[in-house]
Amino acid sequence: MTTIGATLLLAAASGHAQLADKFYLDVDGGGAFQQSVSIKNNTGFNISPPSGDIRFNTGFRTGLGAGYNFCESFAVELDAGIIHNTINTVGQYQLSTYNANAKLDEIPLLLNAIYKFPLKGSFKPYIGAGIGGMAGIFDSSNIPFSGSGATPTYKDTDYTFAYQAEVGFKYSLGKNMALGVAYKFIGTTDHSWNDNGITLKTDGTMPQSIEATFTWRF
Repeated sequence: MTTIGATLLLAAASGHAQLADKFYLDVDGGGAFQQSVSIKNNTGFNISPPSGDIRFNTGFRTGLGAGYNFCESFAVELDAGIIHNTINTVGQYQLSTYNANAKLDEIPLLLNAIYKFPLKGSFKPYIGAGIGGMAGIFDSSNIPFSGSGATPTYKDTDYTFAYQAEVGFKYSLGKNMALGVAYKFIGTTDHSWNDNGITLKTDGTMPQSIEATFTWRF
C-alpha cells in the first residue's frame, strides 16, 4: 500500500509539473473607438428621413481571458469583457441639443486562437483571431419620438454573432508574469433593438481598442 501510494503521489507531482505554466489569466483595459453605424431604412425613432448614422464618442474596453498554452507558439483562450461607448448622434438628432443621452454597452464572449512568434528573450509578439457572440445593450433617454411621455426612455438587448482579430506583444517580468499592449478589432452582424413598439435596426458594430494587458501564468 505504501509503495502504491508513493507511486500515485509521484505520478500526480509529475503531471502537475508538466502542466506548470500552461494555463494563464489575462486582464486588460484601454480605450474603445466605435465606428459609426448606419440606421436601416424605415426603422428607428420616426427619423425623417428614416435613415442616417449613429455616431459614438470614445469609450473604454475592459476584459478578462483564460487560456491554455499547447506549446511555445500556440494557445487558445476564452475572452470576455465589456465595451462601453456613449452616443453623440442618432440620425438627425444631435443628442446634446435635446438634452438627451444614449449609450451602447457590448459584452463579447469569444473563443480565440493565439499564435506567438517564437523569438528568444522576454519580448513576445503575437497575433490572434476568434469567434463567438456579443450582447448589445442600447440604453437611451429623451431621444425625440423614442417613446411616450415627456422624457421617453428606450432600452433593449440584442444578441449577434461576433468575430475578432488582434495583434500585440507581451514582455515577461519573470516566470509567471508579463505586461503587454494589444490592439483588438471586433465586428458583429446587424443589430435589432425593440422597445415601446419601436424597432431600431442598424448595421453591425465595429469597435476597435488599444489596451494594456497583464498576464499571470500558473
